Amino acid sequence: MPSVISIALPANALLGKYLAQDGAYTDCYMTTVSGDVSLEQFVNVFFDTWLFRIERKILSATIGKPSTQRDIANLATGTADRLAAWHVEERNTDQLLLAVGTGPIRTWLMRKCDGDKTHLYFGSAILPMARDGQGRAKMGFTFRALLGFHKIYARALLRAAAKSLR
Repeated sequence: MPSVISIALPANALLGKYLAQDGAYTDCYMTTVSGDVSLEQFVNVFFDTWLFRIERKILSATIGKPSTQRDIANLATGTADRLAAWHVEERNTDQLLLAVGTGPIRTWLMRKCDGDKTHLYFGSAILPMARDGQGRAKMGFTFRALLGFHKIYARALLRAAAKSLR
């Protein structure tokens, strides 16, 4: 089974702009696979793993945002800027940063080839939507309550993508 570890965001991570935002949560998970995996391949596999297909069905049923394998392929190649509830906030040849609607959630994928292997990164940011008694930004209750599940799910998603690439 592919090993997935929690690490600090790489210095060049597009998700890094949210690290300094007061009250924001960011994470970064990494795994390594053999060969040179392009961002296009990573995006195609990530959003079409068995686990993510469940999330896509839930999004389709609950918020009316269906997505198909063709939608994933278009996002992966850069011919589309949307997939279900996500839209591209920023991208380059090795990274993709997505926002969920106008809300506080960001999803980030990055690949870095290192000779005969590729490091695959997956991270999230949850931007603050509330203030505490002193006026400091903080995550809302729902996000705090689901954070443990999110961490397990994030690892499982990256592990499923890596397994599909093997």
